[in-house]
Amino acid sequence: MAFPTRVYADYGMEKKTGSTKYHSLGTLLELPDGREYKYALAGGTALTSGTIVAAKVPTGNHDMDLVTAVAAVGATSITVTLGGTAAAKDLYADGYIFTNDGTGEGQVYRVKGHDAIDSSGSGAINLADADKVAVALDTTTLCGLAPNPYSGVVITPQTVTNRTVGVPPTAIAADEYGWVQTKGLASVLISGTVVLGQHIRVAGATTDGAVMALDRSGSGEDEQELGIVMGVVSVTTDYGLVFLNID
Repeated sequence: MAFPTRVYADYGMEKKTGSTKYHSLGTLLELPDGREYKYALAGGTALTSGTIVAAKVPTGNHDMDLVTAVAAVGATSITVTLGGTAAAKDLYADGYIFTNDGTGEGQVYRVKGHDAIDSSGSGAINLADADKVAVALDTTTLCGLAPNPYSGVVITPQTVTNRTVGVPPTAIAADEYGWVQTKGLASVLISGTVVLGQHIRVAGATTDGAVMALDRSGSGEDEQELGIVMGVVSVTTDYGLVFLNID
């Protein structure tokens, strides 16, 4: 049976971290005041509180156009052949397999788990218990694998590589689990000059993990919008009060 997708807890729960997985990745935690968080796994580098963090970069030899075995409607797994990069056991657990071309294209399935798959090797991707192939797959079908957006998250780099998913309310050690905030008041690292009541975005080419003003008529106007400045306006390298609206 699947984990609950939303949990309610008292203040302080959002700061619990550790090496044991207690929830499905992406589970939503809501505090009594309405602040919201997503359950995440840090990548190989520790996450700092108050910095924005992003989903890891997809693996180029896994992300699309994978040769796919024939599968009937109702199948509980989909077998694919990887490109020249191996996949560790359960690398895509809690993630997704999607059909990107050919018969059955446009479908997305939740991944329960899989065995290790060698570079250029084939392996069965087991679907979540209640998820089954809805449209038969044939020799024209091509698939891609996508990790859970909250698996292996990293501090958002200066050159944006993927979607920012949240802000840790406390430090999370490398390869440990914790919560990243997606909605409500948060203390966030600031870069440059921000304006009270105006939007913020990923800082881009200035500071890893920081936010800066979103200038809709200037450079960086296409970067992801993350929230609105509230409270006292902070200076560069300080942490300012921001109302996040990431999800």
